[in-house]
Formats: sequence, structure tokens, C-alpha cells
Amino acid sequence: MIAIPRQLAALAADAFLLARFGPPGSDRPEGRAWERAASGLLLRPGLSRRQHAGVLGLFGRSSASGTRHELDGAGEGFEAGVWLEAKARQSLDKTDVATFLFKCLDLYAHAGHDDPTAVASGRWWPVLVSSEPVSESVRRSCAGWGVVLCDPAVVPLVTLFDTASQPPADMYLPEVRLSELVRLAKRSVEPMQARWRIDTDRHELSMRLGRADPREIGDLLYLQDELTSDLLDAFDKHAPDYLSRRGLALADRMKAAAISA
Repeated sequence: MIAIPRQLAALAADAFLLARFGPPGSDRPEGRAWERAASGLLLRPGLSRRQHAGVLGLFGRSSASGTRHELDGAGEGFEAGVWLEAKARQSLDKTDVATFLFKCLDLYAHAGHDDPTAVASGRWWPVLVSSEPVSESVRRSCAGWGVVLCDPAVVPLVTLFDTASQPPADMYLPEVRLSELVRLAKRSVEPMQARWRIDTDRHELSMRLGRADPREIGDLLYLQDELTSDLLDAFDKHAPDYLSRRGLALADRMKAAAISA
């Protein structure tokens, strides 16, 4: 079973709560403020190396194409690397996913060329944070291509996957749904290195075909919806104030980011 780094699962959970509680009323946050608030989630133990919006490239490296890419944030530590893109739009579409994925692959390919052994031994995840609920096509695109999607409607797959791996999980959530999520989600929550494999001997970057099945992705998204409801109900019953307290604390960061922007 894939082990999701706890800092990644916690960051995705906070991004979900930020999107759920952060925007004031029914208004969308201003774009730059949303980027700063989302990027602030990288300030956590386990991500000792960080960069934020305004920096081109990735930790001093350029891209394979030479394009000057800007990420909204990046964090790296011993167990995980996180590449962050934050969008405050009424609706995201497939082109947003494709653009972010290209940025990540372009940066990844150059990093792999520079230091293939170190990059191949790492574990990096692209994380897309939306202030608004997204369409099924966006959810499918992210699940099929390994982008960690965080929006206010559903608990992110990496967080649910990490929850399912905890021994007490079946005391609070349906065991059958948990086991099915683990079976269906393992390809969607893999790090970039498992999807885009680096052959250090041949100095090649490749991707194995047949990694995503459209029917299974549909089943996975259905389970994500169901387990989101189950998990929120469990918190309401056993820790009724926890999520709102955490969400409101993150909302305060959003307000501070708006003021500074």
C-alpha cells in the first residue's frame, strides 16, 4: 500500500478547509490573496525548503523547454515535495489542469536531467487548490493524471487515502468503502516519480501506459463523494467543533493575505 506523507495529507486537508471556510460569504477571494493564503499552507513541519509566488523556476532550476514557469508555491522535505497552484475562479476547466501539469512536467524533466538519481529517489506531488467547486471533467482529469485536487466540495483523495490507512478508520467510516477507496485510488495518489519514471542508467523519462481506467475513475469519484459525507458526519458526531475551528483559523489567514495583497 502506498504511504501518503502526513504533511501532504494534512496540507490537502487544510486546503479543503481553506476553500470551504476562507472566501468571505459568497464572494470569491481576490486572486493574489488566494495564492498567498494557499501558499502559506506550505509553512509546516516536514517541508523545510520552500518558495512562494513570484519566483521563476523551481529552487533555482529552470525548465526543460527553457520556459520561465512560475508556481504559486513549492515545498520540499525528506518525505515529500509539493508543487502548488492556487486558482480563485468561478470555474476551472481542463485547460487549467493541463497547463499546471505541463509546468510540473517541464520542471520535473529538467530536474531529472540535472540530477536523475536524486530526483528518481524523491516523492513529489502537484497540488491544485481551487476556491470553488469544480466540474466532473476537472476531477477526472486530476484523478487520471495524478494531480492532487483540493476544492471546497470534497475531501481530497490523498487525505481520504491516508485516513483509510489509519487503524481506527473503520470504527468511524464504512469499512467496505474504505477498502474500495484504497483499491481504486492508489494510481491517482502516486507521486510523480511513480507515474513519470526516470531510468538513471539510460537517462530516460517515460510513462507506463494503462495507468487510468475511465470506469474506475468514475467509481472513485463516487466513493470520494460518499466518504466525504461519511467523514464530515463522523466529525459532527465525535468532534463537532474541530473542523469549524480549524476552518475559521485558516479563514483568518485568508483575511490577512487579502489585507497584505
